[in-house]
Amino acid sequence: MSVDNEMPTYPTIQFLVKHGHRCAIVMAALGVLAGLGLAWMQLSWFYGVGGIVAGVVLYVLTRSYVELVQIIADMLLPR
Repeated sequence: MSVDNEMPTYPTIQFLVKHGHRCAIVMAALGVLAGLGLAWMQLSWFYGVGGIVAGVVLYVLTRSYVELVQIIADMLLPR
């Protein structure tokens, strides 16, 4: 019977702690680009405005999630 004392690693949490802000920016940029792409294809400014709003909302939601993960990682995960 073997006892494994090795601490588990959490690569996704480590990735978000290290690159979370950039991920939030990329998510926001994808929302804006999708809206602007639809606006260009449909020739309607409504999609462009919707894409900008979606980008802002995606940035806020993603950034808050990343900050929550950082708090959890700081408090609960061993270093």
